[in-house]
Amino acid sequence: MTWLLRLYPPAWRRRYAGEVAEMLAGRGFSLRIAVDLVAGAIDSWLHPTATLAAAAAAAPPAHEKERNMLSRVLRLDCSVMYGSNISKEDQWKAGVAAIGWTAVLTLAWLGLRLRFGSVPVLESLSLLPVLFASVYSLRYTYLKGRPGSVQAVFIGGVTLINALILLAAGWVAAQL
Repeated sequence: MTWLLRLYPPAWRRRYAGEVAEMLAGRGFSLRIAVDLVAGAIDSWLHPTATLAAAAAAAPPAHEKERNMLSRVLRLDCSVMYGSNISKEDQWKAGVAAIGWTAVLTLAWLGLRLRFGSVPVLESLSLLPVLFASVYSLRYTYLKGRPGSVQAVFIGGVTLINALILLAAGWVAAQL
């Protein structure tokens, strides 16, 4: 998963990429780590001084330099800066958000389908309500505590990528 470090700004990569790559070396793929790395990259681009200031504030005193500063800041599971404790309430919020958004967006999609009929491109978007709702529910779990701007870029970006993939599939289906 070290390839995700390419998403970070160059200055951040020069300073921290080696330490984070070292931390990732012993870990397998994890959705939680992937979300945290992508959200961290978004945060680093949107709030470069705040991100680096938080890292510097969490740095160990000079006599403890052998300790890995980023292991205290990131831990690659949202535990230090953003709180990894996902409560039952957070799980309920995520579930209600996922179900609610799925219902609302599915009804909107059905309305479009009734209005325009069975068009392959529109049909390809039938999965978007579930995909969006799943990504949106991350704001109560893996993205919990991240700034709203980071959540918006992450959720919007993943939704846009999903929509483009689905639209491309619909376009291909229409060509067949």
